[in-house]
Amino acid sequence: MYKQVYLKPRKQESLLRFHPWIFSGALAGMDDGIEEGEVVRVITHEGQFIAVGHYQIGSIAVRVLSFRDITIDGAFWRSRLEAARLMR
Repeated sequence: MYKQVYLKPRKQESLLRFHPWIFSGALAGMDDGIEEGEVVRVITHEGQFIAVGHYQIGSIAVRVLSFRDITIDGAFWRSRLEAARLMR
């Protein structure tokens, strides 16, 4: 299971509209030992899952990969690349 980052109260609103970025100022905290580049689960202030994304140090702390609680693996990336190819 992925480590988690936790949002401040009312900071999930843009995510509910499927905005793909979480700014560092929206984070209330995170599990110990999260490294830059790691995939993390995003948890609301109320303790509910809201997204899974890629963590990095900076103003955009998490870039959302999915709003579903899924595993980010080779199959995920293959399906994303195939979907992009079909859109061309």
